[in-house]
Amino acid sequence: MNRNIIFLLVAVTIFSTLYYLQDQLFSSEPETQAPQIVEEKKVQILVLSSDKQKSQLIDKKDFEVVEINESTFNESGDERREDIIIRPGARYRENLLNGQPLKNSHISNVGDSDFLLLSIHQDEVPYYYEVKSSGILESVPLQPGDLVSFVSTTSSESNLLQTGYQDVGNLTSKVIISNARIIQVIKGDLVEGKETNDDIKHSLVIALKVQDVLRLEMAQKIGDVSIIPSGLVNRYLSIRSSDILEHQFGIRELRGKEQ
Repeated sequence: MNRNIIFLLVAVTIFSTLYYLQDQLFSSEPETQAPQIVEEKKVQILVLSSDKQKSQLIDKKDFEVVEINESTFNESGDERREDIIIRPGARYRENLLNGQPLKNSHISNVGDSDFLLLSIHQDEVPYYYEVKSSGILESVPLQPGDLVSFVSTTSSESNLLQTGYQDVGNLTSKVIISNARIIQVIKGDLVEGKETNDDIKHSLVIALKVQDVLRLEMAQKIGDVSIIPSGLVNRYLSIRSSDILEHQFGIRELRGKEQ
């Protein structure tokens, strides 16, 4: 009888323990975990900071870099900042509004089929000019959009191309074309391993009026023509060799009298 009682007590104890443990395990609420916030990737695009007109030169200050969510970018049809190609002298193909994302279709770069048409005004034509001395391009780098002036040196007595500078007393250098706009700069290829590259030809494509083209063609047939940035020379500049010679001879005479 005592054995049965002991067995019963042990069974009750085990059952009570299991019931208590079960109640503790199933009654405890699972710990709530804070939701993980996944940050979406960003994409950089270029957005115009002001209105732009068709054929206007593109400047780096025209736009700003803006970051948008990748999901928004995929739905927008915009183009990534690193995919936008803007070369020196590029122009806008159409009128654009402030805040509008910039795309490659808005840009006309040098060499594109519509670039020349966008670069010249109604009364202008593109003129191909070969620079005789590359020094001007190296000392004062010229870029599309820069303004240049043409200086002609001629003789009132002879053709310099035939006689050279023998008639030094009748030479005149003057500005014949001022504020001509550069459309494109074409630099010749450098030859590796060559000590000097003086024979390399550099060229400019310049927007000129027809009258200026005729004036420039005539000047190149009877004398020498050089090109200078417009900011460095007055449009009415004219220098005669006789003035320089008289000045030099006058100095020599003064020195001779002093001796």
